[in-house]
Amino acid sequence: MQKTEFEEIFDEIVARPLEAIGFQKKGTRLLSDDGLVQIAWVRGGGRLASPGTIVHLACFRHSFLRDKSETVPTAAPGEPGEYPWVFSSEELLNTNPQDWAFDPSRLMSLPYGRLDFSTLSTADVISALTDRRTAFTKYVSWARALSLKEAHEQIASHVEKFWVARLWDQDYRSFPTSSHPV
Repeated sequence: MQKTEFEEIFDEIVARPLEAIGFQKKGTRLLSDDGLVQIAWVRGGGRLASPGTIVHLACFRHSFLRDKSETVPTAAPGEPGEYPWVFSSEELLNTNPQDWAFDPSRLMSLPYGRLDFSTLSTADVISALTDRRTAFTKYVSWARALSLKEAHEQIASHVEKFWVARLWDQDYRSFPTSSHPV
């Protein structure tokens, strides 16, 4: 399958259905920001990509968390390193929400998943993208349901070893939970 055909199918099977639930397409990224939860499907390019493949991540963060430059982004970031919860989009297919815990080591070597579409038929690409969209939608539901308390607990257990965990721990501690359920 050629890239242009793949991109048309990706838009039909992934992008448009995600846009229908509040995501916005920014280049090859799909971003959502509901005011508290920011989620992204990030596709990598450049040195990460090779002809006939996509590399992609699922990312989640709370909107009040500072980024690595220690400012709070005004919209869902396009860079995956600004998200605490980063997962290979391929891994989402074979894992469950209990597996989706914060792991700061993922931020040091982003776990891009790879989908090789070059040898797949149109039907196989449709099936593969449908499976990935379904898994990502499950991830979106999990991220939106994760309580601030649980998210903070996951990050707080890493403050001794990782500066970014300390930064985000401070953000959770100072966030006024009275306006949002914990």
